[in-house]
Amino acid sequence: MTASIFDLAYEVPIIKPKVYAGSYTRIPFDSTDPRRNEPLVRLETVGVAYEAHHARTDGGNWPYFGAVPGARKDVWLRKTVAGMLADVNDLLRPYRVELIVWDGYRTLACQQGMWDFFYREAARALPDGTPATWRAQALKHAVDPSDFREDDPETWPTHATGAAVDLALRDLQSGDYCELGGRFEDINDVAATDYFERKLARGEIADDDPRLRYRRLLHWAMLSAGFENDPFTFWHYDWGSQLYVKMTHALRADPVKAAWYGYIAPP
Repeated sequence: MTASIFDLAYEVPIIKPKVYAGSYTRIPFDSTDPRRNEPLVRLETVGVAYEAHHARTDGGNWPYFGAVPGARKDVWLRKTVAGMLADVNDLLRPYRVELIVWDGYRTLACQQGMWDFFYREAARALPDGTPATWRAQALKHAVDPSDFREDDPETWPTHATGAAVDLALRDLQSGDYCELGGRFEDINDVAATDYFERKLARGEIADDDPRLRYRRLLHWAMLSAGFENDPFTFWHYDWGSQLYVKMTHALRADPVKAAWYGYIAPP
C-alpha cells in the first residue's frame, strides 16, 4: 500500500524559541541507569542508509568542502537508537521515502575539527573582532569541546553520546534527496523545524508546498518512534541524551527526569 505526503494529517507545532532556549548540559544524567552502557552499532547493521557528511572528500559537504579532521567514514549510534531509526523507515515506506543519515556518533576529534573550522571562519569574516567575538560567532554553529571531561556531564557534546542523529529523507527508488528546504548545518531562520509552518500561517506558501509536507513527514515519523527534535534545526533528533531530556521538559506534560546516555568512547 502506498500513500502520498499530502495524505498525512499532521502539522509541525509552531514553538516560540524562548520555550526551548538555553543549554542542555545542566540536565541531570542518571549514572545508575543500565542503558548507559549500551554499545554503539554501525548503521548498516539495521539497514539504515547514511552518508558521513563530515568525512566526504569530494567537496560536496558544505560548508567544509572537504573532510573534517577526526571525521569517520562509518556512522554509529547506540543500539536502541539505531533500531528506532529502522522503525522510522517502516513508517516511511508507504510514502516511498526513507531516511538518509548525515551524522550520528561524533568523535571529540571531529567535534574539535568542526569547532576549529567555524572559529577560523568567524575570524576571517570579522577581522576586527576579538577572540570573544569569534567564539560567540562560532558557538552559533558548533560546540566547543575544549573543556571536555569524561566524568563531567556538563561538558558532553550531544553527538558524543551516540544518541543524537542528523538526517533527512530520500526517495526510495531514485535515491534523490527530498526537498525539505534549507541546507544541513546552515544555521539560520530556514533551519528552524517550524519555518514553513510559520510561512503557511502568514499565507506566504500554499498547503501543498513539498518542503512543508516533507518536514511534516520526517517530524511525524521520528516523533512517532520516540525521538525528540531540536526545533532550531529540522535535521537533528535525539533519544536518551541530555538534549532529549531538555526537549521533553520544554514540550511535554510528562517530561523525562534524567538522561541515560552519556559520553561513550569511540568504537
